Amino acid sequence: MTPAMKIARKGRVLLAAAALVIPLPALADPSEPVPGIDEDRTLSEQLDESKGVIDPPSVGDAEIHAPAPEPLPGTTPVIPPPGTPGGDPSIQPK
Repeated sequence: MTPAMKIARKGRVLLAAAALVIPLPALADPSEPVPGIDEDRTLSEQLDESKGVIDPPSVGDAEIHAPAPEPLPGTTPVIPPPGTPGGDPSIQPK
């Protein structure tokens, strides 16, 4: 048996082992209703009502909310790029 054949054989064995280890995805039960879908109207009608926007379902803890901090006005430094008024004249842009 040549070295290439040995490598191919090991590859097939590893592929077969991986196929046994990887679980199959859970199949959805078609009899269960989909949350947020009105069965009495078509999906097109429902999308027209929301102007084509599909909002994700609210999940998680609504109490956990930390707004982004607002910087004080004038505290964010503005560094002008080289070659512009106020920029470092010793730097030559490439």
